[in-house]
Amino acid sequence: MPALHCSPDDLVAVHNLVGDAATAATICTAYDVATLSPQAAVIRFLVSNNGPGVLETSYSVNTQFLLFSGYLVFLMQAGFAMLCAGHIRVKNNMNILLKNLLDCAVGTVAWFLLGNGFAFGEVNGSANPFIGAGDFALSSTNSSTRTDSSYHLFFFHWAFSAAAATIMAGAVAERIALECYMGYTCLMTGFVYPVVVHWMWTKWGWLSPFNSKPLFGSGAIDFAGGVVVHIVGGTASLLGAYFCGPRIGRFGVDGEVNREYRETNSNLVVLGTFLLWFGWYGFNPGSAVSIAGYTGAATVSRTAVTTTLAAGMGGVAAMVIHYAVYRRWDVMQLCNGVLSGLVSVTPGCGVIDPWAGLIVATLGAALFLFLDHLMLKALLDDVVAAVPMHLGCGVLGTLFVGLFAREEYVTAFYGVHPGVGRRWGAFFGGDGTLLAAQIVSVVTTFAWVCLFLVPYFSIMRRLQRIRVPMEQELAGLDASKYGVMTTNELPRMPDPRQNKHM
Repeated sequence: MPALHCSPDDLVAVHNLVGDAATAATICTAYDVATLSPQAAVIRFLVSNNGPGVLETSYSVNTQFLLFSGYLVFLMQAGFAMLCAGHIRVKNNMNILLKNLLDCAVGTVAWFLLGNGFAFGEVNGSANPFIGAGDFALSSTNSSTRTDSSYHLFFFHWAFSAAAATIMAGAVAERIALECYMGYTCLMTGFVYPVVVHWMWTKWGWLSPFNSKPLFGSGAIDFAGGVVVHIVGGTASLLGAYFCGPRIGRFGVDGEVNREYRETNSNLVVLGTFLLWFGWYGFNPGSAVSIAGYTGAATVSRTAVTTTLAAGMGGVAAMVIHYAVYRRWDVMQLCNGVLSGLVSVTPGCGVIDPWAGLIVATLGAALFLFLDHLMLKALLDDVVAAVPMHLGCGVLGTLFVGLFAREEYVTAFYGVHPGVGRRWGAFFGGDGTLLAAQIVSVVTTFAWVCLFLVPYFSIMRRLQRIRVPMEQELAGLDASKYGVMTTNELPRMPDPRQNKHM
């Protein structure tokens, strides 16, 4: 009988994996289990005896994983809707829910016709570093030479595009005109957002770490969308809030903040926060794309833990800081802290240690509270605090990657290529090129969004199409635009001591 290349304990471990004593003995005879480990020996045996079947199973597992992650990301739309509805006055509820749902409907068509092609399209197996071309309206999905071009990838990234566009809805709630908002959705989902996706997440993108010649020999790491989704959506929110102007009566003539406009439905806000937190498990772990195999499974599991710790720590930090300043506990700030922690950890959730998630979440919660206060001082009316949360925490998380990314996590996910430097965190022996690339990604993404949305909002304001008329805003958009009374609040003129929006 051939000698076994494993100890009795290894033989038991192999037997437990394959469930058959004869097969376990065959594996221990053919492979040096003591050196390889029982798991590696079993995988080699399966590949050598049923390679195509193993590959097909792996592809099926990864496809199902990505589809399920897309389902979770799409569920975040319900979270956004509840969060927005909870932050606004009841007389505008139907209007904000209409905008949230139209985001998905209109954005779906825009992503299908144009967005997917500008993000991932290739011609003859290649694309330029700036923008994709080809596969518009899924015209070449079945024959495209793009790696793993398929319907499940289209679906997954469609869910992300919808999330990026929806971020601005809450920032400009209660006054933006429907036609202006729909035009923004088409522009964002069909062109502005997809180009940033191409830069960051394709092997051709000039900012991508997957590029064979990455920027600074590193490329910018955005594991789950801190730049692509949150900075893009946060920048759009800042521009939207600025060009729309504040709601009538939001600020007094002396800049005093009217606190009545921050009255909220805490039930809806808490529900929205839980839905978004749950959906983030598709957003962050799902961005690993692959779960089959030990490396993929480890990355997904670690990312889920890091995401969870960041959410919890962000909530605790925000509530404690708020109590230290105002001497009262506030469930709304708890919700804001949870979401700030989630946004802050998104760029690096797959390449930082779980304990680092606690740090970035704490910093994110503090930054959110500071920027939210600064927005009010600047007389910028952001109804749901989308700018400090998505733009502020998105920038923080992106820069945090340049300091705290682990070498082993970066190399496991992004690989090692000739000419690539020590592209991991500067605090862990990195050469600083990753941090430089992170800074470039933040600046160029902010500039790119401004390049298109500043002219768009400027034109809409000049045409007086950016916001609803004053009488409709005072009456409530549900009653004035849809003929539905969703509140017993009677229309009233603003206090003469408060500014009127002209």
